[in-house]
Amino acid sequence: MGFLDGLLNAFLKATDPRPRYTEARCLLYKNSVGGCDKCYGVCPKGAVRLEGWRVELDEVLCTGCGLCTGVCPGIALEYPLGAIQEALIRGKGKLRCSKAEGKGEEVLCLGRLTPGLLAEAGSRFGKVVLARGDCEACRIGGPEVPERLARMAEEARRYFPVEVEVVEGELPGERVGRRELFQALLGSAKRTAADLVPELPLPALEEEREGELPAELRLRRLAASRAPEVRWPRIRVEEGCTLCPVCTNVCPTEAVRRVREGEEYVLYLQVAACTGCGACVESCPPQVIRLEEAPKEGVGKELLLFRGKPPWYDL
Repeated sequence: MGFLDGLLNAFLKATDPRPRYTEARCLLYKNSVGGCDKCYGVCPKGAVRLEGWRVELDEVLCTGCGLCTGVCPGIALEYPLGAIQEALIRGKGKLRCSKAEGKGEEVLCLGRLTPGLLAEAGSRFGKVVLARGDCEACRIGGPEVPERLARMAEEARRYFPVEVEVVEGELPGERVGRRELFQALLGSAKRTAADLVPELPLPALEEEREGELPAELRLRRLAASRAPEVRWPRIRVEEGCTLCPVCTNVCPTEAVRRVREGEEYVLYLQVAACTGCGACVESCPPQVIRLEEAPKEGVGKELLLFRGKPPWYDL
């Protein structure tokens, strides 16, 4: 009975449409000033609930469109991106949603594309072409998808100057014959079966090594390494910092760290881990943190933000 229960549980997880939720990267859970409800606001099916300082995803209402993953500032909501990246590479920068007829590589919904995926594909192929179905009538995503895609493309251009073209209908190219259609359907079925394992919502500790960037940030960094110039978000700490731990506590990706060196405390920033979410800016008690942009040569560095003896050190 234990084996059957385990098999059933694995099947249910594999067919679960919901993205993985990493609580430690959620601004709501981090108690960031102002909180965050972007996933709740963007979900077209009402599948997102904000309860008890965390995000709850309804398995029945969620269709797996992925729109929530694209707007999450801390990358707390995510699908495994390897399969989508592979599809973009096989398609040489061309991808269609599951409702767009014709041949070519496909993804369930174009809402699953992230700035990192678009930027990395652009760094390989220069131009990314996406084909969508009738979003107005789609039961997976909805009419919001084209607008969200435009916003994702704009964010992607921070990391690589990618050109993104979205067409309605078939991907540009030859029309599909019966044999090609059968082969495409067979290939799609095989990829769907293969994608079940990567889509498992495994616990973060089993999938990510300590200190390793989330997949989305790794894709952004890879794209940035191929770009002539980038506009990576970073923060600056001005005079007046009390060296309290608030910025380190609310940072969803642990980009900011505070260490003690003798009688001084030092704030450091790992630029590649900064998403520009602004949680530290909003939460800073003396309001001395500002958002800026880092050039390409600064992305791989750890910057010293502030050093000093806290005013509360002798208390």
